[in-house]
Amino acid sequence: MPRDERYKNVKNLIEAGRIVTLRDMFTTKAIPKTVVAKDLGIHHTTFNKLLDAPQHFTFENAFHIAALIETDKKNILDLIYNQCEEDRKKSKKR
Repeated sequence: MPRDERYKNVKNLIEAGRIVTLRDMFTTKAIPKTVVAKDLGIHHTTFNKLLDAPQHFTFENAFHIAALIETDKKNILDLIYNQCEEDRKKSKKR
């Protein structure tokens, strides 16, 4: 099955610094969540739950996303970390 061409756009946005959190991939409409969930082999509802609690992503999930985007694994780990920190800061303000 061919890889979705929008992954190239995601890679370019990450490298340009326009995507800094995992959620940014989807708020910038670079690629639909359902496409990534399908390519990861998980249900879109499960994927949405992971996005809401990114600390539950496994290394396997992160490395698979990195392979799909064709970027360094650390880039995806950084996106997940940044998302966790952003969520933590938002929860402190409440």
